[in-house]
Amino acid sequence: MSAATYIPAKRRLHRPLARSFRHDLCAGSSPSRPSLSGLWSSRFMRDLPVLGRAQGGSDGNIVMEDGAIDWAYRPTTLEGVTDAFAVLVTGDSMMPKYAVGDLVYVNPEKQPRKGRYVLVELEGHRGLVKQFDRWDNDILVLQQFNPAQEMRFSRSQVLRVLAIIGSMDA
Repeated sequence: MSAATYIPAKRRLHRPLARSFRHDLCAGSSPSRPSLSGLWSSRFMRDLPVLGRAQGGSDGNIVMEDGAIDWAYRPTTLEGVTDAFAVLVTGDSMMPKYAVGDLVYVNPEKQPRKGRYVLVELEGHRGLVKQFDRWDNDILVLQQFNPAQEMRFSRSQVLRVLAIIGSMDA
């Protein structure tokens, strides 16, 4: 038998499974929400919405969309957290912790703690990825790495402070 006509048995064995997979993936799915039917569970689906991009710099600019701009795999730490989402980092002010293009996972149900990383949503669609320091009365105190500086925002400017529970390198 020549190499040109040889078809590995492994390929033939996977063909029925591939047909089943294509059918299940398409059944009931849409661009706005993936299907969880058939062979797949949420562990194998990209079901975590990526809702925008957050600036790492001091002037922060978060672009939050009405719907997902992409979908990501849900880490096990966010299983069962229905309002969890991810955001892309667009600045370098938190280097070396977060770089441009990193995906950060946000758990809105978790309280921020000193020394942990947060996504801060400010009025005017500004958003920052920073290290949480504390609330000093009505002032939110954050730390930035690059350049190293303390940042302060009045409570009236802050819409939400959301815990980042992990990230994926770009």
